[in-house]
Amino acid sequence: MIWSLLALTGAIAQAAYSTGVKVLLSKVSPYYLAGCSFLVASCVLCILSSLAGVPELSSGFLPAVAVTVAINILATILSYRALSTSDLSLCLPMLAFTPVFLLLTSFLILGEVPALAGILGIFLVATGSFLLASGESPTSFLAPLVTLSRNSGVRMMLIVAFLYSISVNYDKVVVETAGPIFGSSIVYGFLAASFLALTAAGWVRGNVMPVPEGVSNRSMIILIAIGFVLAVEAISINLAYTLSIVPYVISIKRLSIFFAVLFGGFLLREGSLRPRALGSLVMVAGTVLIALWG
Repeated sequence: MIWSLLALTGAIAQAAYSTGVKVLLSKVSPYYLAGCSFLVASCVLCILSSLAGVPELSSGFLPAVAVTVAINILATILSYRALSTSDLSLCLPMLAFTPVFLLLTSFLILGEVPALAGILGIFLVATGSFLLASGESPTSFLAPLVTLSRNSGVRMMLIVAFLYSISVNYDKVVVETAGPIFGSSIVYGFLAASFLALTAAGWVRGNVMPVPEGVSNRSMIILIAIGFVLAVEAISINLAYTLSIVPYVISIKRLSIFFAVLFGGFLLREGSLRPRALGSLVMVAGTVLIALWG
């Protein structure tokens, strides 16, 4: 049960991170936003790792870092584009399909196989996200498919879900070969360097400032805060990886969608929460099934 609480903490942190990103995307360059948030997270994790002691690295660490960094660069670009064009509470539910994809990718990469109850819970989580994606018409079975076909942000986030189903397996390899803190500090460091390099290249080529004039101190505080939130997410999820298999951890983590719907409704005024309540309840049921009997 401890692993499920850690994964739940990661879910809340990811929802807060996505909300912060959604708020800042209209004010700050996406590459600059990604680079700075990853840099803050990397620095926080480096400090914590230095206090705990740098672990001895096992074989397989560098290849796993290379794979997850490459995939996460593409996934981050696509997810930021999705968040900039669609409601947080519509595009984020697509991430619940990551655990479904993980049934195959986690078996092929790590040899992990969920129990029958766990598989049922995973599909309940995905079904809940399907209902959430229906927006204002959750009683129509075809509504989520219509949303998927018409909303480019929703389609991009579905691609991101598949990319994450590959990268999170290598995230676990990073944890197993370098510990739950140090490994992620390196991954985030490479991600920060990559996106800040893209920011600099865009600035030189197009003379576009990453931070437009007039950006408030409040926006910069949010930018730093989401970096800290990202570090919290990494630590909690990585610790959960050490106690359970990847499909279960990511299924619980996808409760971030439930919290994102709440944040989108209450903080960003993204439509009515009531029509999306059914999908949220189904997701919670799947999560409970995984936590108790998976």
